[in-house]
Amino acid sequence: MKLSKTLVCCLLLMLGSLSVMAQTEQKVKYEKFTGKIGPYAITLFVNLEYVDEDQEVGYYYYNDRPKTRFTLKLVEYAAINAKGSMHLELKEYSPKGNHTGTFDGQRELRGDGYDGTFTNSQGKTFKFELMQQYDN
Repeated sequence: MKLSKTLVCCLLLMLGSLSVMAQTEQKVKYEKFTGKIGPYAITLFVNLEYVDEDQEVGYYYYNDRPKTRFTLKLVEYAAINAKGSMHLELKEYSPKGNHTGTFDGQRELRGDGYDGTFTNSQGKTFKFELMQQYDN
């Protein structure tokens, strides 16, 4: 009898662990943007549904270095006007976890763009222009 109770407990524990793993591995639905920071081509993925400030919301990479991903954390996402323009500010973190830059710009909800100024960790600024991509 003890063996069967132990077996049942182990099975329940394993099922609970599998459930937690399945929940944490759910695919996040990212919006994809492509464009440039200054002269540098990038691809950016962001998910702004149900997020709070300082929460990780996505990542991006330079197209010539797709394996080097920079994490993005939300600073601010707020309405600018009633026409659907949103102020979107994102902090960039290197693969080592260092804050290395900031995207500060305007997201057009009625359009497909996100543009503004990128400031790197040395204080140098670049204009960025990104367009949302709709992959089929």
